[in-house]
Amino acid sequence: MNHSEQLMLNKFGSGEASARGQALIAAGLISPSQLSICLRQQAYWREQGRTFFIEEILVRNRFVSKGAIVKVSSDADGGATSSLFQKILPVQVCRQYQIYPLRVTNETLEMKSATPLTDRQIASILRACEVKVANVKIIPTDRTDIYETLTRLSTGEHSFDAMLTRMKVEAINGVMLRQAYQAMLIEAIDLRASDIHLDKKPDPEAWISHRIDGTLEQTHLVPANLMSALFMRLKTEANMDASDDRRAQDGRLSVEVRGRIIDFRVATQPVVGGETMTLRVLDPDALITLDELFPNQPDMAQLFRNISRVEGKTGGLVLFSGPTGSGKTTSLYALAQEFPRDEANILTVEQPVEYVLPFTRQIQLNSHLNQQALDVERSMLRQDPDVLILGEIRDSDTMMAALQFAQSGHLVLATIHANNPAETFERVTNFAEGSSKSSALYMLANNLRVVVSQHLVKTLCTCAAPVKSEAEIAETVEKAAYRQIHLSQTSALRKATGCPRCRNLGYYGRVASHETLIISTDSQTRADLTAVVFDAAKAYSRLKEIPGITIKSRQDSLGRLQETGVIDLATALKGAAKELI
Repeated sequence: MNHSEQLMLNKFGSGEASARGQALIAAGLISPSQLSICLRQQAYWREQGRTFFIEEILVRNRFVSKGAIVKVSSDADGGATSSLFQKILPVQVCRQYQIYPLRVTNETLEMKSATPLTDRQIASILRACEVKVANVKIIPTDRTDIYETLTRLSTGEHSFDAMLTRMKVEAINGVMLRQAYQAMLIEAIDLRASDIHLDKKPDPEAWISHRIDGTLEQTHLVPANLMSALFMRLKTEANMDASDDRRAQDGRLSVEVRGRIIDFRVATQPVVGGETMTLRVLDPDALITLDELFPNQPDMAQLFRNISRVEGKTGGLVLFSGPTGSGKTTSLYALAQEFPRDEANILTVEQPVEYVLPFTRQIQLNSHLNQQALDVERSMLRQDPDVLILGEIRDSDTMMAALQFAQSGHLVLATIHANNPAETFERVTNFAEGSSKSSALYMLANNLRVVVSQHLVKTLCTCAAPVKSEAEIAETVEKAAYRQIHLSQTSALRKATGCPRCRNLGYYGRVASHETLIISTDSQTRADLTAVVFDAAKAYSRLKEIPGITIKSRQDSLGRLQETGVIDLATALKGAAKELI
């Protein structure tokens, strides 16, 4: 830590907050400058009369994940589970005593209280705590603060099913509709849905569906009149024309859930018999880290950490490819979070912007002006960027813009729609066309650094059972080998069972299986690659012949996930079958 950073910590940091931040620095999770930034933000909010813990600000800025903070706190407390991000008290208890819990540290509950509390009331509160608590530290506040805080949380108290039941028997009004749609959105978040689908059709075809871990589930059958009312309200909240159901519209809305702001991208489309609406859940907490993106694959996580260490204008192009819904954007943001965003100028160009990433400058292309990435090239370069993130390469113009950015010394990250590695490479080379084809191919050969082609596969729930039978292990190894998945060890093999957490499905969440192309930056490798890209018909098959190019196959990725118990045999076989299609 340099002298100026230490002065900043001394100026803005309270002793306790600074000490907790120093523990994260010592663990290598954040830098001193990132802690300094968050301490200054904490001081700003304190002046506004709002209290945020330093850990909450660090997570909000995406400098570190909740899981990493919990682990450091657990290690510091001798293995005790941190309650910083856990539910501490039921909402009804908070209302009864006009209190609001902040966090538990070393078994001491810190909470706001609007009124003095008796010993009996404190004892009752301690008994209601959902984490281990021995002592209480009370921070006096006013009733307005407590009321506003509890009001923000109250939307999660009533289920969407209960709201539907009320709306079927009571007169629908604006307040009830607002409560209903907020309950619907909160339910989707609790279900870990990536998308919510609403169909405005005649009875009995008006359904609300959720896409959970890649599978679409028909969740609620809603009376047609209630669905129409929900459509009108959601369109209004998303700044759409609520009266227009004859054309497709796009919008965005936000809802506060348990103290967090979560965005939803809204899209409507007329269909035969009515209209459909899709809400994409853009939960910042759903953004994953590199270690979560590549579980038990430290070489892959380290590869991208090395890429994120931006030092000077060295250029380079990194591509994430896959079909629709394969998690390309999530992977892109997992890498983007690793960059020193407080020290490097990160520019993103997206249509639309999916996630808001603090300490980046995000540009949303204006579709009404038919604005393209190439149109903003000159203005972007005048912004002194270190890293450029292009949401998706859709055409030759965007591809040319990405190559020119990389050629000018900027690191470029982008996604591209392709179903497998060979198709990815074919699309990239085919985007180079016309009179500038030779120039584009040359820039591609000299700047392409990494291509990750990925699919999402379901991960086992924590309830999964170990595979112990020798016969079952032998059968698993044989079936995996048939799909060219070779298992180096079998002690951690697991199979799906089922529990309430995974709704008895046996699976909880998804992870990327990938084939990754890694290209060395040495001159001989670049010369060999240049010769290959000009022969597009054989381009991908000949890449394996170049000594400076490493290809990590999807089968190797699936094998690593299976042998470490992240996925089971059925999932591995299904993932390998996709690769062969």
